[in-house]
Amino acid sequence: MISTEHTSQRMAILGCAFAFILGILLQPLLSKAHGVEVADLKDQLEKGLQARLEREFVFVERVVTMVEKDELPLVLVRSTFNWARHKHKEYPFPYFERALKIRARRVGVVIQ
Repeated sequence: MISTEHTSQRMAILGCAFAFILGILLQPLLSKAHGVEVADLKDQLEKGLQARLEREFVFVERVVTMVEKDELPLVLVRSTFNWARHKHKEYPFPYFERALKIRARRVGVVIQ
């Protein structure tokens, strides 16, 4: 038989987990300024993906511009960024570029 103490502990843990997940999902909607988020995106992509070559900086600029124009979903860019950094720690840029082009194409967006 489960005691009342264990039940209340489980409920508290579930409540915290729900609040955490809800916070993650609502964070983009609650951010103060979409423009500020996009402005930080360029710096985040360049540094986080260890961009080194001129063509890589050009690709980042193109991606940021597409996000600013709402042609490319920010959530798609951020999730691909996180995946590339997690899976390919040494030099994530080429993996990010390839994966983003593939994922964007799946939603009907072509990145040149």
